[in-house]
Amino acid sequence: MISLYIIFIWIVLAFIAAAFWEAYAEGTNVGAKQQCGWTIKVGKYKIKAYHFWLWYVMMPMLLILPLFVEFSKPLLGTILAGFFIGAISEDFLWYIVNPKYEFKKWNPKDVSCWPWWGIGKLRLPYFYWIYFLGAILSYWFLIKT
Repeated sequence: MISLYIIFIWIVLAFIAAAFWEAYAEGTNVGAKQQCGWTIKVGKYKIKAYHFWLWYVMMPMLLILPLFVEFSKPLLGTILAGFFIGAISEDFLWYIVNPKYEFKKWNPKDVSCWPWWGIGKLRLPYFYWIYFLGAILSYWFLIKT
């Protein structure tokens, strides 16, 4: 079987590639503000149809495909950890590679499409914290065993 490290790196690289095409597709519209389609309101935040289909349907469908060939807990953990770290990388890199959006606007004031949580002076989008914890737990309980 291909090394789990290679699978993890491959998944993260795919998310990095997604940062480029998503940045070019959205331009200055953080959170796909101007995308067509329906919107789901979650509290005071919104999930656009585009993000729903991309992040909650297409990405999981593609990522679980190897599990149909050969299921193993370490492979599942690698896919989950790759998803979590890849999603953080994709989101952060969106602000770096986007030719229409200045990186200095990556802050809670200018990026209000989701809540930001902080520890001391370090403030990050809430899902960075949750996904990082998800990656650690995936490693600890599924890969390391």
